[in-house]
Amino acid sequence: MASLHPEKLTLAETGALALDEAAQELDKACDTTSFLKALERNQRVWRTLAHIAAARAWQFPNQRQVAYALSTDEHGNGASDARVNALIDINREVSDILAHGDDIARIRERAYAIWESRGRPQEQDLEHWLLAEMELSSG
Repeated sequence: MASLHPEKLTLAETGALALDEAAQELDKACDTTSFLKALERNQRVWRTLAHIAAARAWQFPNQRQVAYALSTDEHGNGASDARVNALIDINREVSDILAHGDDIARIRERAYAIWESRGRPQEQDLEHWLLAEMELSSG
């Protein structure tokens, strides 16, 4: 990021930092209480980011991406291991894009690469597509 001083961060960089910190909390949660607290924070970050993106007419993240990120609620409903890992990955990918800007490439190629890097799991094509779309899109 451009600076370590919060007062000098752009709005996008601040969002990137919040997403990355939320991903770290999800990743490090070691018990139910810390996990639910991390999910609640992730929800707040995504709701705030969605509001800012809409107010500023950002194309990124889009409604579909926000809906996916918010699909696991702060009570843990829908929180399978695969979904939580996808949330962590999505937070980090979106954080990277917000912090560093556009890196446009074909979504299909990137989704395929993500699928391969995860060992070609079945029934996670939507997660891989959204990860690729978020990684490669910006507005």
